[in-house]
Amino acid sequence: MAPGAAIAQDVHETAGGRAMANTFSMNSYLGQKILSLVRDGDYAHAGEEEAIELAMAGIGKDAGRLILDAGCGRGGTADYLHRNGWGRVVGIDVQAESVEAARQTYPGCRFLVCDVVDADRRVGEAPDLICLFNAYYCFRDQDGALRALARAAGPGARMILFDHVDRGGYQDAPLLDAGEPFLRNPPRLAGLPEQLAEAGWRTTGMREIHDAYIGWYTSLVGKIERAQDRIVGIAGREGYDHVHALYRGLLDAALDGRLGAAIVTAVRA
Repeated sequence: MAPGAAIAQDVHETAGGRAMANTFSMNSYLGQKILSLVRDGDYAHAGEEEAIELAMAGIGKDAGRLILDAGCGRGGTADYLHRNGWGRVVGIDVQAESVEAARQTYPGCRFLVCDVVDADRRVGEAPDLICLFNAYYCFRDQDGALRALARAAGPGARMILFDHVDRGGYQDAPLLDAGEPFLRNPPRLAGLPEQLAEAGWRTTGMREIHDAYIGWYTSLVGKIERAQDRIVGIAGREGYDHVHALYRGLLDAALDGRLGAAIVTAVRA
């Protein structure tokens, strides 16, 4: 089978012989595959390696530390953390295809198909550090996820939450992806410390990085446009238009001041 054929076959439904490529979600296996292609690495979060370095600033490198990458996708962030000496990494994600791709590509890390709300029952060893890179916004049960991560980690563990944030007005007219909000529930910073506290976490820092966010999405939209032919090759013309419209929409929302990004740090209470 030609490269990309299996991917296209998984998501191209037909109706009277007509391709329906634009029905896929960016949180699906195909969506993560396209982002991996565009970003030249298995990253599904804004800023790629620059964002990882920014989020991990001040965290000393310790090969013996256990890191949990919650919402690991195709494993690029987990591998980067491991390869650059921050610790041993376990990645969890609900997308079985993405987890299998991560296992095949990054054997130095451990990957599990696991809903984040089951993290305390599945991970086994208590992590010293939990990382969430553009994952928290898409959790259906954010409170349950934070509680499960707190139970998994134990006292004194740290958490780094890097994510989109709703600066006001975004949720009034959210972008839609396959019929659902593209960013399901980006947090508002004002209420996040209380939400963390109720789940067993004490907030230790909040850093707004809205200007960097605009720069990252300006760059990403340009990469999508330059990769148009390759995206069309695996997702069809409608699929390309779908991807481009979503990320152009994120950039517009950032430029309008409705969306941004932040790095939030917390410690297990």
